[in-house]
Amino acid sequence: MEFPPYVPRVDPRDLKGGHMVSDRNGYYDSQNIVAVGGRDGVPLTLSCILHHSENREGGPGLQLFGTRSTDRGRTWTPLAEVDEPTRQSHDGYQLVHRRADGSERIFMFYGWNQGSQYSPEWEARLPELRRTDMQLDEGYWFRISHDHGATWGSERHLIPVRRTRIDRDNPWAGDTMGMFLCDKPSVIGGAVYMAFQKTVDGAGETPGSEVFFLRSRNLLHIDDLNDAVWETLPDGDVGMQAPGGELSLGEEPHILEVGSGDPNRVFSLWRTETGKMAAAYSNDGGVTWEAPFWVTHEGTPDGRRLRNPRGSITPFRLREPAADGSAEYVMLYYNNGRTERQGYVGRRVYWLTLGRSTADGLIRWSEPEVALYWDGTGFEERPDWNPDWAIVDGPGYPDFVELEDGSLLFVESNKLAVRFHEVEPRLLAYLRAQHELVRVPSEALAFDWTGGAPASAPVLPDLRAGGGVSVSVCFSGLLASMGEHRTLMSAFSDVTAALGEEPTSSTITKGWSITVADDGELELFVTDGFGVLLRHRTGIAVESGVWDGRHHVVTFVLDGGPKVVSVVVDERLDDGGAQPQGWAFFPKNLGEVGGSELLLAPDFGGELWRVLLYDRALFTTEAVGLSRALR
Repeated sequence: MEFPPYVPRVDPRDLKGGHMVSDRNGYYDSQNIVAVGGRDGVPLTLSCILHHSENREGGPGLQLFGTRSTDRGRTWTPLAEVDEPTRQSHDGYQLVHRRADGSERIFMFYGWNQGSQYSPEWEARLPELRRTDMQLDEGYWFRISHDHGATWGSERHLIPVRRTRIDRDNPWAGDTMGMFLCDKPSVIGGAVYMAFQKTVDGAGETPGSEVFFLRSRNLLHIDDLNDAVWETLPDGDVGMQAPGGELSLGEEPHILEVGSGDPNRVFSLWRTETGKMAAAYSNDGGVTWEAPFWVTHEGTPDGRRLRNPRGSITPFRLREPAADGSAEYVMLYYNNGRTERQGYVGRRVYWLTLGRSTADGLIRWSEPEVALYWDGTGFEERPDWNPDWAIVDGPGYPDFVELEDGSLLFVESNKLAVRFHEVEPRLLAYLRAQHELVRVPSEALAFDWTGGAPASAPVLPDLRAGGGVSVSVCFSGLLASMGEHRTLMSAFSDVTAALGEEPTSSTITKGWSITVADDGELELFVTDGFGVLLRHRTGIAVESGVWDGRHHVVTFVLDGGPKVVSVVVDERLDDGGAQPQGWAFFPKNLGEVGGSELLLAPDFGGELWRVLLYDRALFTTEAVGLSRALR
């Protein structure tokens, strides 16, 4: 007897649903993943490198470990030390080199150091909980594995780093360098590149840090690895910093090749604590750089800025180009510009954006999708918050690997455990189609009104079950002539307030509405009648010109997985405008809201042309395509 196929009951975006790589507690970080084998009868192996200690973040005792999976990330081997513990080893990043004969070897680049040693003068100037993993005497190091990450050989190779001004001004006058590596190496034009930062005091990620790069043009082409030549870029005595007038942070940089036509055209981006990401382009392989700017959707300095708190970002180039031959990239970031509490906030939801290279050498970034979320405690909202809590309040430091079948896998940690995930294939497919999509979604369409008499509303699904709701309105109007007539739609029901067996004559009103605020922004209101409610308004509707008398589309999306409400205005995911973010969490106990007496445009001073209601959360991309189709 055949039975229906198994249906997964776990949201693939739920951090807790990932496969466990390691959970010793203590402190994890800098996990990264590569794939080797998988052809000519050799089984596919995933190799993961991470660092761990029984101490706090940045405290003494960090060690690099390796673990492998041969069942596509479901199970992982016990952690195995990569280097002897005579020194700390940390921040290890892998690069697979497939040679002409088909054999593969894995390079692992990492830090190896003694720990922090300061003079009494500097001791008094530094924080008590300073880092011990940023003080490197010689430079970085690398090892090689010839057995798919099972062992890492007996030889350690030095990557010398050129001293610059920031080193000579540090507590050791340059004898020791304050540095931090957080970039998976890449091959660009046959050369190996990786980005890193130098810090002022080596005690932490402090203002005044600068962005640098290491490049070896012969590493992959020599027999004796001790003959490798390494360059520290850019030329000169100063690294890159964020645009002038802001805090000078160059934290956790990355480097990418732009397109495929010219390997000298490269792009770097890094996090700051200003609620934005900084970036720059180079036309000579990183030797010199154009002026840094804030990362924008358009890829130019004058575009719409992507927002990110002081949290890790992970860009990654996909194997297959777009249909027009443009290179495509993905990047995980937090999609909010919060800066309070040292910027260590707003890191519970990872959003995925798709980058695409342009003919003029830029990278454009799409509207993002929710890709991973943590629905844990939410320490950031507590009045007794402290920085130690911030490091475990959500996912961080993810790293991607793409398989030959197009599957996009990644590892991440909340610094207490490392987990393995796969980006939902449907989500990735929609993201890659966002630039061209024009479509009215039909799946789970519960209500479609195109004019005429008022109609009864469908009952919304209970959001506590993890489902979702999306409502899209197509309208036109002039704000100046609207007056007090500002209700586009209203769906409320008066029902008994009884919650048990005791009789009552009291009633409650539950349901939802979309109205126009005094300033012209649209507001969604949802209530269960018992005090659990949601108010969420657009932040960019007015600046987007929705009151110019032409057709416009606004789509509110309530996603019951991460408990996030977002809104798409025409073809843009609302970023909040003047506010730090355009999405918000809604109450976890917001559930059955009813809404069976829908009235369309009961008191609206414009024209309501179409209303669509879905009993699921649309992807951002679906809402973008819907806007194009209705306009």
